[in-house]
Amino acid sequence: MTIFAYRALGASGNAEKGTLNAPNLNEALSILRARDIYPIEVKPTEASGLSQKAARVVLRRTGLSVSRLAAFARQFATLAGATVPYDQALGMILEQTPDLRFKSVLSDVRSRIMEGAYLADAFAAQGRYFPPMMINLIRSGEASGNLDRIMNRLADYYSEMHRLQTRVAASLVYPAFMMLFSLAVVIFMLTNIIPKITVLFENFNATLPLPTRILIAVSELITGYWWALLPALIVAVWGLLRFLRTGRGALLKDRLMLSLPYWRNVQRQLLMQRFTQTLATLLSSGVEMKNALSISRDVMENRIYLAAMDRVIFDVQNKGLSVSMALRRTALFPEDVVQMVAIGEETATLPQMLEHVATRIAQEMSATMEAATALIEPVMILVMGLVVGFIVMSILLPMLQLNQLVR
Repeated sequence: MTIFAYRALGASGNAEKGTLNAPNLNEALSILRARDIYPIEVKPTEASGLSQKAARVVLRRTGLSVSRLAAFARQFATLAGATVPYDQALGMILEQTPDLRFKSVLSDVRSRIMEGAYLADAFAAQGRYFPPMMINLIRSGEASGNLDRIMNRLADYYSEMHRLQTRVAASLVYPAFMMLFSLAVVIFMLTNIIPKITVLFENFNATLPLPTRILIAVSELITGYWWALLPALIVAVWGLLRFLRTGRGALLKDRLMLSLPYWRNVQRQLLMQRFTQTLATLLSSGVEMKNALSISRDVMENRIYLAAMDRVIFDVQNKGLSVSMALRRTALFPEDVVQMVAIGEETATLPQMLEHVATRIAQEMSATMEAATALIEPVMILVMGLVVGFIVMSILLPMLQLNQLVR
């Protein structure tokens, strides 16, 4: 599909311009004439200037970032609240969007709306980019006439998700930098410093200490066989990533993430926050419990919790259990969360209770990540000190041995 920009005269004689998706120019002209629009100029946009190979790469990427979804929901909510027709609102957003991929997606959505499709159906046709939660809420808002309010709620939701992602990523930047810097220092010492010092030990008649022999062997391995180690490392990383994409590998990774000290607390809090925030947003927007639980299940992204949510959904739909009772039976949800859900069910304030829980968990998660980050720094310094200490000891031991022989 190619994005065409057009200038034309409408049925009333007014000039208008916009974009549409079509396989070729003739098809684009046919679409315009079918809408009683008389084209003046029709030409491919800059997005169509991409090579076919580049276009395939762009379109192969799935999903949109939460920051992009938040910005779009906020823009669309503002325009919908001002009673701007949907196709015109999307056209205005298209003009302000620098992302060519997103521009192509929105252009297709707009074309479908102009052809008479419902708004939710037009978004559902691009379901690989828009999550089910957004599509369901758009359908609910379109039917109830509260689309602007629901889109604002969606914008708040995705903005909060973006803040959480940013917070988690920021907490990992410093440990990652420390690890890479420490690794670079060790490799530099093994490849540049140790070989020069090793020459001094070659004239020793005595047997070198074990730490020194180990250090020399590692240095010779890296300097002499780096050409084999580098491809082996690349293959090992590639194989690990392939394994983690399998069902068994993904399950093993998810179990590991819930077992690591400190990080398991962050992981569980992140899952709980996503679940409660998503379920609160859906229920507040009028989505029925059955669909709300199914959509909330998909945001957890951990196979252990996904399997638990399958049991929750089954218990609620087929056994008639309350949500709180079904959550308690999994033994994976904290008791305080279960109790807040039970209170919300009893008082008919479940969305508000879930919103309160999500806010509290977000605050707790922030404190947990700060504590974990503060602990990582001394641990990394300790590990680096042990490695450097081993290298220094391996160098000093032969020198001390040489002094004893001289005496």
